[in-house]
Amino acid sequence: MRQAHSPWWLENAASTPFTILLIYLVLMLALIYFISFQQCFIYLLANFILALCLNNLVTLSHSVIFNNNTCVDRITIFQFNIKYHAADDELMPLIEHLIAEKYHLIALQGVSQQSKLQLIEHLSPHYPYFIRGESHRQQVFSDQLLFSRYAFTNINYYKNGHRSFLISSRWQLPFTTLSLHSLHPPSPRNDALWQIRNKTLYQLKDALKKSTGKHSLVIGDLNLSTHSNRINTLRQGMNTKFVNSWPNKRYISPFFALALDHLWVSKPARICARQRMNKFNWSDHYAIKTQLDFNE
Repeated sequence: MRQAHSPWWLENAASTPFTILLIYLVLMLALIYFISFQQCFIYLLANFILALCLNNLVTLSHSVIFNNNTCVDRITIFQFNIKYHAADDELMPLIEHLIAEKYHLIALQGVSQQSKLQLIEHLSPHYPYFIRGESHRQQVFSDQLLFSRYAFTNINYYKNGHRSFLISSRWQLPFTTLSLHSLHPPSPRNDALWQIRNKTLYQLKDALKKSTGKHSLVIGDLNLSTHSNRINTLRQGMNTKFVNSWPNKRYISPFFALALDHLWVSKPARICARQRMNKFNWSDHYAIKTQLDFNE
């Protein structure tokens, strides 16, 4: 369904193929006197299978490696929307994992001020370059936090009042420089938040147009489903692999999840592997590990 002029609740409903089941249930109730229980069950099962196939048609519900053997200049990236009020016993295993893995880039969203201090204290000796996600000079803050073993320059906060949902920078890798765009717009739970989410996406589109350099990288929880038509106008010329990442619930299979945590990289860079990690189940999002290759 095209989303250009739809109300917020309709776009949310159309962001998952499982809406087919709700439509079917309404039709079933309307036609209950004309069809048998057996027919209802058969049609419901058929619609369920159809919705399941559509939901996973362009997404990866599990860890998948694509062309890892040909990955030459490998860059490994970790992204995770953590729980805002994460406890110490939840953060420490995450910190230990990040130190041990030696990622090139770590992008965290949903980070409280208290968690930021703890993460910076433990990770900055291992990842000396970081974007705190706030600027006292610009009087702007966000819930994002980025770490790297390589420098960030030209850091720019796109403001929305005193908040910033999009942070752009230049990421200085040894063999290339990337225009890095990290974002975490709000979940579109009502019309006002839907408008802010969309404004952030428009800011991203404008930032991508202004990007300089050979490569661009977009990363974050966009609160935008792969089934939304908006995504096609944003990621033109970008490589990606969608991974079902929300919700992370013990009783919900990843086959029923949505790919909200995105990573796009401009061509000709390739994605060698993108893996949903079954760790850190104290968050309602899965962490994702991605390997990129910039060798042409």
